[in-house]
Amino acid sequence: MRRFAVACLLVSTVALAATPYPLDRAVGDVTAAGSYATVERLTAPEFGGRLTGTPGYEAAAEWVAGRLRAAGLRSLPEVPGYLQRFPLTLGGVERAVMELLPAGEDEKPRSLEYFKDYLPLLYSGSGDVTGEVVFVGYGITAPELGRDDYAGLAVEGKVVMTVRGAPADGRDWTAYDSHRARTANARAHGAAGYLFAESAIANPNGEPIADLPMADVSEALGDTLLAGAKLTLADVRKVLAKGGVASFATGAKVRLAVTARPARPAQGANVVAWLPGSDPAVAGEYVLLGAHLDHCGDWPQLLPGADDNASGSATLLEIARAAARLTPRPRRSIVFVFFGGEETGLLGSRHFVADRPASLVTCLGVINLDMVGAGTGAFVAGGKNFPALQQAIEAARDRRQPGMTVKAGRSEGEPRADHGPFQQAAIPAVSIFGSGGNHHGYHSPEDTIWWITPKAMEAIGRVVLDAAATLANDGVAVSPPSPGR
Repeated sequence: MRRFAVACLLVSTVALAATPYPLDRAVGDVTAAGSYATVERLTAPEFGGRLTGTPGYEAAAEWVAGRLRAAGLRSLPEVPGYLQRFPLTLGGVERAVMELLPAGEDEKPRSLEYFKDYLPLLYSGSGDVTGEVVFVGYGITAPELGRDDYAGLAVEGKVVMTVRGAPADGRDWTAYDSHRARTANARAHGAAGYLFAESAIANPNGEPIADLPMADVSEALGDTLLAGAKLTLADVRKVLAKGGVASFATGAKVRLAVTARPARPAQGANVVAWLPGSDPAVAGEYVLLGAHLDHCGDWPQLLPGADDNASGSATLLEIARAAARLTPRPRRSIVFVFFGGEETGLLGSRHFVADRPASLVTCLGVINLDMVGAGTGAFVAGGKNFPALQQAIEAARDRRQPGMTVKAGRSEGEPRADHGPFQQAAIPAVSIFGSGGNHHGYHSPEDTIWWITPKAMEAIGRVVLDAAATLANDGVAVSPPSPGR
């Protein structure tokens, strides 16, 4: 009798394992409730804003790895513990003060506010500088391209201010269009302080430079600093975009004082799992689904990063859980990567591209999820570069969420999301962002779960799972990128 019971149990277990779990059912298992619960978990204070290289990020990565393991997804042979490590340099700020100094002796300095007027760059060096602000445009010195935004200016001991970008002239400015390049060039020219004029938000994306205080400043404060020249940031950006130079002493003076932690080596990690393909002939081919797990940390207060990018990570986890149960599995493999170091310069995706596990032979395409927590549709960055991926996403939308808008965009210039390093390696790659909604509180304490739209994550997750599984089953004719990439 006991043998009979054991035999029945074995038969029922085999039958259960072989029970079909088709794509329709898996798609339905990607839910708004599941995604929302994961966003709430990832934004908890115990993860400390998930800045790569900190204990909070490490705890979040371990938590995600545990969820993938519990779902039955495998680790790659080259990444046996799900965590693919990479090095980084970590800085940090302890305190900062910034003042706008008056033109007249009888006036008082104006104390500037965090997140309203400025915030020190989270990789700032220490220093206390009082000096005139000199605007240096894009902050580029590129002799081989015939451009020097510092030409004719004496900036030693002064505070330079730059804006994002490079001339839109079709030439490759990649080496100069980054925070690392702009800040290093400011130091090379002897600047005593550095301002980046765009928005007063948290920014860990750069290399610590000892003894150089650095800050992001708001558009409004940037305009105030240019007011003596009767210009605005919008005015000078128009000149710069056409290849012109707009560099001059503003006459405005500020004090910027930052106390920073010494730069130190640290470790980051991508969380990697896979669903092996069922057909040995093509199992080395794969579709990669990604999202960055990291955010900006907990200084000067907790930066939860609900939309950026707990939303993408939560949606990817929902997709992974549902895909893990597919029976039969797709013919080709699906790889899931939760990238670290996105906020510190796409470090995790750059590392993955440079050190791809040998088990993964040919990538058919990358679909990355970033800030999908709000909106009524999806914007596909890179969709115009790689029409085959765009068409797969649109076809999945038609099958699963016909009311959702899907718009294609072109990726060019400075890569600002994790599809960028893959594109640079000639791998078809796009990033999906939520569109038509309010991405509230970007890189600030206000990016909380209260602003998340769970249905947006559900809709995008269902579309991406369908697109990925279909690509993994049917393959894709990987066409070269369209002109203009």
